[in-house]
Amino acid sequence: MQGQRPSRAVEQSVDRLVQQVSPHIPALLERDGNETVTRVQLREILRREDLKGGRNDRLSLVLQQLRAKDTTTTARSNVR
Repeated sequence: MQGQRPSRAVEQSVDRLVQQVSPHIPALLERDGNETVTRVQLREILRREDLKGGRNDRLSLVLQQLRAKDTTTTARSNVR
C-alpha cells in the first residue's frame, strides 16, 4: 500500500484547508518564533477558525504543503 496516492476528494479538501489556514500562519510563526508551522499550531488555527476536515491523516498532508509553500516563499524572498 505504500506509495498510494490520496483520493481526489482528499486532495481537494487538503488544498482547501491549506488555502483556509495559510493567511493565519505568519502571525503564529511571529508569535511563537519558529520558522515552520507545527502540528500544534495547525490544530490551533483549525479550532479557532472552526474549520472542518482536520483529521490526522489530512493534517500531515496539509503540513507538508504548508511547509513546502513556506520554503518556496522564503527562498524566493531571500534571493534578490
